[in-house]
Amino acid sequence: MIEVEKPKYQKLRDYIIETIKSGKINVGDKIYSENYLAEAFEISRNTVRQAVGELVNEGWLYRVQGKGTFVNRLPEEKPDKVKTIAVVTTYLNDYIFPSIIRGIDSILSADGYNMILSCTYNQYQKERLCLENLLKQNVSGLIVEPTKSALPNPNIDLYNKFSKAGIPVLFIHGSYKELRYSYIVEDDEKAGYVATRHLIDLGHERIGGIFKIDDIQGHCRFSGFQKAHTEARLQVFDSRIMWFETNDLETKFESSNHQLENLLSQCSALVCYNDQIALKLMDIMRRRDIKIPEDMSLVSFDDSQLAVASEIKLTTVAHPKETLGQEAAKAILKMIAKKEDFCDLKLKPDLIIRNSTQKYPPTENIEE
Repeated sequence: MIEVEKPKYQKLRDYIIETIKSGKINVGDKIYSENYLAEAFEISRNTVRQAVGELVNEGWLYRVQGKGTFVNRLPEEKPDKVKTIAVVTTYLNDYIFPSIIRGIDSILSADGYNMILSCTYNQYQKERLCLENLLKQNVSGLIVEPTKSALPNPNIDLYNKFSKAGIPVLFIHGSYKELRYSYIVEDDEKAGYVATRHLIDLGHERIGGIFKIDDIQGHCRFSGFQKAHTEARLQVFDSRIMWFETNDLETKFESSNHQLENLLSQCSALVCYNDQIALKLMDIMRRRDIKIPEDMSLVSFDDSQLAVASEIKLTTVAHPKETLGQEAAKAILKMIAKKEDFCDLKLKPDLIIRNSTQKYPPTENIEE
């Protein structure tokens, strides 16, 4: 039997398939350019386009406009995915998290997707358990709030497994420096600046700050705090800054804490990491007969329900909450559909002014 020579485009097509099957190029890798393939196989660019076009139609490759052609899953290994997105947050049932999850669900459900929720409590071991379980769940995408995002993460290997499986990952609130993954965050540096600038504009110069050290939001908010001081030619004193970590909430915010006592004695205003911390401070100040805002102005972050839970309503930088959740859901759906391969969105912060701040020094009533 006479063997008929394969068409040139077929030879290129077979070569690309064999290269993918052998593991020389992996899911998500960019293939060679049309010019390179045309020259290497001594064929025209039109012939290259014909071969690549067939592989795109068959699911071997996918195109991203303006960026090139990339390896998709092996068609014969591609599982029948249920339309499910996994969402991993540090907490679930309180504070701002129900609003974020509600925002995610409003977009996913409208597009026919289910949602699996997991919670890490900001602990590495729980994060690992969540990720290991989700790798077995055949999910289409993953939205994650990173655990202790300011610190090196021991679970990077699991995130790499999601990438190798072709499952898009999107971070919210921060991301790990070890990974160049998509993210949607509030502009926390700008938020720290806005909060501090508000106090400076009211006349405060002795401004203290309480920030979280193991989450990147704390570092960014502190950076904005510094920027506002530098711009106003005010010095940032170490003794006016207090850092805390996730496990400190029960011990660090007690009236017997000498560092906290020293901080309160030095300042006329405080920038608090979030509304939760501000409320702890308000309880301590109430016991010490420090009046808000007469003796101490307070600004916090998130505009949670806690901001209006006490008699003194907090001036706070609003977190986008439901909007952030909606934007995260829209982005992950675009990534799944190959319409977008990277997202780096920062949402603008807004200051909500209430009655926990006032001008300094206070205007004294003058009797007629």
